[in-house]
Amino acid sequence: MKKKQVLICLLLAGMAWTPAMALAAADAAKGTSIVAAPDNNVVKGTVTDADGPLIGATVKVAGTTSGTVTDFDGNFSIQCKPGATLEISYVGYKTISVKAQNGMKVMMEADGKVLSEVVVTALGVKRDRKALGYGLEEVKGEDLTKAKETNVINSLSGKVAGLVVQNTAGGASGSTRVLLRGNTEMAGNNQPLYVVDGVPLDNTNFGSAGEGGGYDLGDGISAINPDDIETMTVLKGPAASALYGSRASHGVILITTKKAEKDKISVEYNGSFTIDSQLAKWDDIQQVYGMGYGGKLPTSSTSGTNSSWGPKADDFVYKYFDGEEHAFMMHPNNASNFFRTGFTTQNSAILSVNSGKTGMRFSLTDMRNKDILPNTNMSRDNFNLRVNTSAGPVDFDFTANYTREDVKNRPALGDSQSNVGKNLMTLAGTYDQAWLKNYQDADGNYQNWNGNDQYNKNPYWDLYKNSNTSKKDVFRFTGKAIWNIDEHLKIQGTVGTDINNMTFQDYIAKTTPGTPAGKLTDQIFNNRTLNAEILALYNNSWGDFDVNATAGGNIFKVNNKTITNIGLNQQMDGIVNIMNYQEQNVRESMYQKQINSLYASASVGYKHTYYLEGTVRGDKSSTLPIDNNTYVYPSISGSLVFSEFIKNKNIINYGKVRASWAKVGSDTDPYQLALNYATGKYSYSGYTIGMISNATQPNKDLKPTMTSSYELGLEMKFFHNRLSLDLTYYNQTSKDQILSLASTTTSGYAYRLINAGQIQNKGIEIALNGRVLQIKDFAWDAGVNFSKNTNKVKSLVDGMDYFELAKAYWCGVSVGAKVGENYGAIRGKDFQRTDDGQIIIDATSGLPLVDKEVKTIGNSSWDWTGGFYSTFTYKNFRLSAGFDVKVGADIYSMSMRSAYQTGKASQTLEGRDEWYASEEAREAAGMTDEQWRASGNCKGFIAPGVIANGDGTYRPNDIPVNPETYWKAIANNVQSAFVYDNSYVKCREITFGYNFPEKMLGKWAKALSVSFVARNPFIVWKNIPNIDPDSSYNTSGLGLEYGSLPSRKSYGINVNVKF
Repeated sequence: MKKKQVLICLLLAGMAWTPAMALAAADAAKGTSIVAAPDNNVVKGTVTDADGPLIGATVKVAGTTSGTVTDFDGNFSIQCKPGATLEISYVGYKTISVKAQNGMKVMMEADGKVLSEVVVTALGVKRDRKALGYGLEEVKGEDLTKAKETNVINSLSGKVAGLVVQNTAGGASGSTRVLLRGNTEMAGNNQPLYVVDGVPLDNTNFGSAGEGGGYDLGDGISAINPDDIETMTVLKGPAASALYGSRASHGVILITTKKAEKDKISVEYNGSFTIDSQLAKWDDIQQVYGMGYGGKLPTSSTSGTNSSWGPKADDFVYKYFDGEEHAFMMHPNNASNFFRTGFTTQNSAILSVNSGKTGMRFSLTDMRNKDILPNTNMSRDNFNLRVNTSAGPVDFDFTANYTREDVKNRPALGDSQSNVGKNLMTLAGTYDQAWLKNYQDADGNYQNWNGNDQYNKNPYWDLYKNSNTSKKDVFRFTGKAIWNIDEHLKIQGTVGTDINNMTFQDYIAKTTPGTPAGKLTDQIFNNRTLNAEILALYNNSWGDFDVNATAGGNIFKVNNKTITNIGLNQQMDGIVNIMNYQEQNVRESMYQKQINSLYASASVGYKHTYYLEGTVRGDKSSTLPIDNNTYVYPSISGSLVFSEFIKNKNIINYGKVRASWAKVGSDTDPYQLALNYATGKYSYSGYTIGMISNATQPNKDLKPTMTSSYELGLEMKFFHNRLSLDLTYYNQTSKDQILSLASTTTSGYAYRLINAGQIQNKGIEIALNGRVLQIKDFAWDAGVNFSKNTNKVKSLVDGMDYFELAKAYWCGVSVGAKVGENYGAIRGKDFQRTDDGQIIIDATSGLPLVDKEVKTIGNSSWDWTGGFYSTFTYKNFRLSAGFDVKVGADIYSMSMRSAYQTGKASQTLEGRDEWYASEEAREAAGMTDEQWRASGNCKGFIAPGVIANGDGTYRPNDIPVNPETYWKAIANNVQSAFVYDNSYVKCREITFGYNFPEKMLGKWAKALSVSFVARNPFIVWKNIPNIDPDSSYNTSGLGLEYGSLPSRKSYGINVNVKF
């Protein structure tokens, strides 16, 4: 594809251009002299380090904004008074203050803390980055709060190579799907493990939206307040995350929260307000023909409302369902006008107290969201307390967090009858959606506007008469004690618990099509996790050797309980209570799970140049059979800092190669090993009926899935750390996949659970960041990342080459794992084609012939992903922008299928005028269709393709057909026609801010910054019409889309003030 090639070329050109610009900028700065005060003397000097001149060092007159930078030879000249204090700074070096004198020479000293970059690794252990033999990336908390999201993980889009962030259509309250280096399990959720301050986070999503519909009830990570985050560290491969065990088989995201400020007392306020509106619009549609069929008006005012095959909209008067007469005219932006302008406010107040020995930080955050979906809103309040103290040799760290979230009217997804997007997008253009606000009659009953079609309900009825509400309370407590036995050995104990309570109510009012008697569903979810860990850490040095060792154990427990109350046949109107329903049933389900673990690691470094590390972990899982429930997996990694052999570091000042190999296992869900018993849905004669509730045949020989991986990497820094490069190649294979396959009816089970299948991920990741330009007070920083992952299905069970993961039954299309192809194959039927790809047309009907074989017609895996950013700073001003790039994945759009089937798509205009005129002439002539065609006067739509001559040759198609007949036939029979390239480039955020100087603030504040922000402001490029490329059919995000609501773009202001 040409567009893909252009994007790849642009990305590679940008990567090559950035270091060239850095060199050009340094050369351009040669001899630079910027006048600060014309009455002062010119002071000249040179700035060097141990290896020679420093290019681009900042020389500034203390207490002023006057300054310059050193040229290619390290020279500078600045106007100031002799004896004035100059501040000289450079990345990776200690800032020094010296007295100005002509001919001065300044030797800069490397800052060991900067050069020896310390990062947080597995188990919260801080390590020198150059000692690591695996890849990780760190994102600063300030990068997550520039343009805030309601779910902080969304802010990672485009920032980390190999990390793919995808939102569901669940809106501000929905969950986020994150993939690190592709899918490693065919049937798992493949989400990474989130670890907050050393304790794994409960990321449970109680709801799910499958092919049949449902609701996205949000996830656990959305409760994390971005204002509390110090850093996020992404551990990508098994070697990096192996010490976290089976829960980390898909990678780990470590979140370190902020501690108390160094000041004795400090108060901070951070507030933002944004105006939200829809990003992608349903606007590539025909604006000529209105509701009806066959070019004619519908037979009644309540039919044909979702069909645009009627007559032209010529402003004649027509009576609609409510008895009102309206002009039969087009209503532009009809679907878009349904959505309102929303807003989001986030206000945080932070109190920090530090006595030197004890620090306390307390934050309170209030978030309010009025969604673009009418009568939809959410609120979230977050309280977070972190206390650090010490008693003799023991350090303590305590965290308490409480989050309260209330949501009204979460969007229904998938094939749900209440999917607002699905019900809006096929509405005829002559039917003003505003008329649907008259959704009930005088008695409060459902107003029949479309023949009481239960699959296209009035969206206003769903949002104002029907409703769903949820309330979630999340408590999180962690405690850590570190006994510093001596300077080399310490014992660390950690205990953490997450208590997640949620209620969800889904109310369907009486007279709702499909549920005329009304229905109420009340669900109560309780999930509690416990993590307890003991850890011994040792570090020491002997001569040129550095040694680090860790050993410990962990216990993880989870207890889940769900109660579902369903009421049918509402008795009294207006009373929404389970006791007001004639038929009631209660179902209760619960599960427990426990994993006990032991682990150890040891690393050795020699001369700060050679590093070797090994780890081993053993897990014992309650979800696997006794004979297979204990599994051990090792890892080994090493690195070589080759820059230690380079004497002149003016160009290459840091270089490291690394390699790692690791194995990690994963288990399955609870209660897959034996028969499970449950109470029946209803009781009879006062007796509760029991039953076996297994739909899947238990497997007592089940084994854990094992993933082995190796990784090679290169890290380099150039031009005194102004440019950094990180390059990684990885290859990982997962085998013994735990799959639920269809079973024979004689077994008594619908499915059987087996170990089968192998899936491979391999790819490269590139991250390039640097300071492109620096001239006096102006600086330009830029970065780009690129990732290409091949996610190949190597094998399944014998005799099987396709495993179905998701299916849209009514469309005849599915997504799954096909042996020999990338994970996420989209399967369906295609046209019959000639050898050179032309569509073959039936010589009788004029319609395309359909290949009866189901085949792969697309793939939902990305060919490559990436991102890039630019930040410009001038004095106290800052402008930054970040972009997200995804290329190569396909998506089957049921929305566009419906648009063609109902005549809404703009491409359905071709041939309409000709066909309708031809039919009018035929009827006037009194001829049959056969006679009319034989006369040669038939006109209409001529489908692209060729007709077989019967001798192996073909001629161009010349048979006119009714466009309505053609597109309905394609929609019902040819799935490949609606597979689109889902590639896109999105601008994720733009910020423009100003930091007020201290002299302007006086004594009332320490710091003040104001910034204008834009989040998801525009889509640079996309292929699929009408649809937001981030759209998905359900919470799995597997290559299917239907009626997905648009994502939100936001513009607003952010204020931060410290007292």
